[in-house]
Amino acid sequence: MEDGWLARVRQKLTGGKSPAPRDTWPDWYRTYREGYAPLPPPATPLDEISIVVLDAETTGLDVRRDRILSLGALRVTGNSISLADKFEAYLPVPAGFDASGSVSIHGIIPNSTRYHHMDEPTLLASFLQYVGSNVIVGHHINFDVEMINRSLQRHDAEPLWNTVIDTADLARRLRPAGYWTPPHDYSLDALAKRYSIPLSDRHTALGDCYITAVLWLKLLRRLAVKLDGDLVLGDLVKG
Repeated sequence: MEDGWLARVRQKLTGGKSPAPRDTWPDWYRTYREGYAPLPPPATPLDEISIVVLDAETTGLDVRRDRILSLGALRVTGNSISLADKFEAYLPVPAGFDASGSVSIHGIIPNSTRYHHMDEPTLLASFLQYVGSNVIVGHHINFDVEMINRSLQRHDAEPLWNTVIDTADLARRLRPAGYWTPPHDYSLDALAKRYSIPLSDRHTALGDCYITAVLWLKLLRRLAVKLDGDLVLGDLVKG
């Protein structure tokens, strides 16, 4: 049974609604949950842990109303970004939604034939199979995770169980806000500029995943120097 703190967190992620009963879970979500493995011990070298860098492009920034248009993900192990082992999927703009205002940001033309669209349950099932039990990393990742959780909720599933790490939080840990770093300078654009990361394919799901993955590796190198040693899982995830 979940303790009170974890139950409150999961309730917040589902918009305050009760969790979906286990007997209503879709088969694809049941497979994800039944196969979910706990995190390795905190002393596990970080180089041995596979993480998934995630980014979502959406119709807007209102988690209560807006919907996912595209999900992208890349797998990173140690210092290696696996460009071949990627996840990329698109959804059509749902009825009643006008995504035209966000096209100038992410460049996804609503319902264009250039994309292979799938329905939302198929996207969720494919993504859960891809992410498995891996740690999820992303920039301002709580928004992306909550958008996914609300999508899961619409299909009688519960939220993601994966451990999540925000590269913006890691950047603040290494260089706290102050005179030299204004509070607004933790955007992906600002950090890419600070760490000399090219902004190619910015505001596409896979493009932002790649930029975030490179940022992740650069931040880890700086954290290892700060801690004066090889990183272990416990340096980033507290038990």
